[in-house]
Parts: sequence; C-alpha cells; structure tokens
Amino acid sequence: MTETMTVRPAGPDDAGAVALALGRAGLDETVFGWVVPDEDARRARVEAWTEHAVGWVSGMLDAGEILVAYQGNGEILGLSVWEFFPDGPARSDPASAAEQAALVAQAYDEYAPRMALVGELTRERHPAREPYWYLQQMAVVPASRGQGLGGAMLRHQLARADAAQIGAYLEASSPRNRALYERHGFRPRGEPIRLPDGGPGIQPMWRDPRLDPATTPTG
Repeated sequence: MTETMTVRPAGPDDAGAVALALGRAGLDETVFGWVVPDEDARRARVEAWTEHAVGWVSGMLDAGEILVAYQGNGEILGLSVWEFFPDGPARSDPASAAEQAALVAQAYDEYAPRMALVGELTRERHPAREPYWYLQQMAVVPASRGQGLGGAMLRHQLARADAAQIGAYLEASSPRNRALYERHGFRPRGEPIRLPDGGPGIQPMWRDPRLDPATTPTG
C-alpha cells in the first residue's frame, strides 16, 4: 500500500527537523561535493552546519518559504527552499552581507572561499527587473528518492506561481535534476555555469507561468 504524501509550508516549530533533513539529504549533493571534495570533511561540515541551521531556517521563513514533504509518520523526508524576488535580485546591505559571509565561514571553514565563489557565480546569472520565485535548493533524503517527493514540492509551489502569473528560476546541478525540472516546464536559460578545477556545470533554468493549470505535469 502506498503511503499518502503530504507537502506543506514549514513553520518555526519545524526548524530543527528541517535542519536535520537538510543535513541528511545534502551529503551527496553535486555542488557540495565540489565545495568539499573529501567525504569525511563533508560529514564534518554537515555536522558543523547543523549547529547553525536552525537560525538559518528561521531567517529563511522570514525571507521566503520552505516546503516540507513527508509520508506516514510525519518525518520530514524532503524540503525545498524558495525565495521571492519582486523586482529582480535584491542587493544586500553591508551588514547583511557581512552576516552571510560569517555564516558561510562558520559552516564551511577552510572551504568557505569555494562556497562563496558558487554564490558569486550563481548570483550573476539571476534574472533582472522582473518578479520571480527562486528555488534556492531542493533536497530529498537518499532512502526516499524516486518516490515523487521532489515533483510534489515543485507542483505545490508552481501552482502558486501560476496563480499569480509569476515566473520561476533555479539552477540544475545534475542531469537527473535537470530532467525533473524540464518535466515541470523549466527550460535552460543561457549557458551552464562552469565551476573551476573540473567542477560540475550548473544550468540556470527559467519557467514562464502557465495560464492553464491543466497542463501541470503529475510526475
């Protein structure tokens, strides 16, 4: 019997569970693997990041929306982090930029410059002067991948974007992710972002809002 899948917005009380799920799901993420090439070091960075993640989650709930997906007992198995930009990407004030840099330094330690480079390269490619929802990241714990959690979270947020006739933007970090996003209407936007030292290509993607909800995919 297939368990019922639930997708809902996270709230402040979910911060600890969201941080735990993100740590479990992110260990083998493609870009994270480039930022921190050594597996043992990645595990150490995940543990270090989790200590600061509750504060980060709380901040994201103020700036955007976090969706969580679960089955059965309510354990969070997937999450997606969305930010809304009403008029293109906002420029951080110096205090906010310094706070973000400090958080990256705490979480990534000696790997912080590589993570900062990822942020710099991806920010340069964001759409300008138009409103959009930005999928900052989406993650599903390894044991629950392939069960439709990612697609369910996409459908949930894209229905909201379509209702408001607002576009959506993201970066695909693997062929599998790109295929999922293409099934939900995203298309490549320009050339891939190439990380140095043989790193992966990150493909910016854009989705125009749909007028007909009936065209939304189910998979």
